[in-house]
Amino acid sequence: MTFSLRSISLAMALAILPLAAPSAEPVPSTAQPVQMQDETLKELERKADELSETARRTIEEFVNLIGPMLTRLSRLIEGLPVYETPEVLPNGDIIIRRKHDPVIPGAEDDDGLTET
Repeated sequence: MTFSLRSISLAMALAILPLAAPSAEPVPSTAQPVQMQDETLKELERKADELSETARRTIEEFVNLIGPMLTRLSRLIEGLPVYETPEVLPNGDIIIRRKHDPVIPGAEDDDGLTET
């Protein structure tokens, strides 16, 4: 069973409503008419709709902003295994060598000769 943000917000508002009124005092005899309660519920529902729409737009903007960055980061991480572990020389230079592609025996371009 799934619940929308609107129905959850409405349920939370209705659950909190009794907590807002002091319980020590008796309920006044001039309770809100049903029409005012309906208007209040409609207003709460409208505000929940506005909130969910704002949240949806914010998430879409975030995804549009961060999506390309995550794609580039993913490509960078995928490219890391093509390099050897960095090597520090005695003079302080750092060398990062590219790994050689493995030669598969029996491949079409493998003529059995070694390069020197």
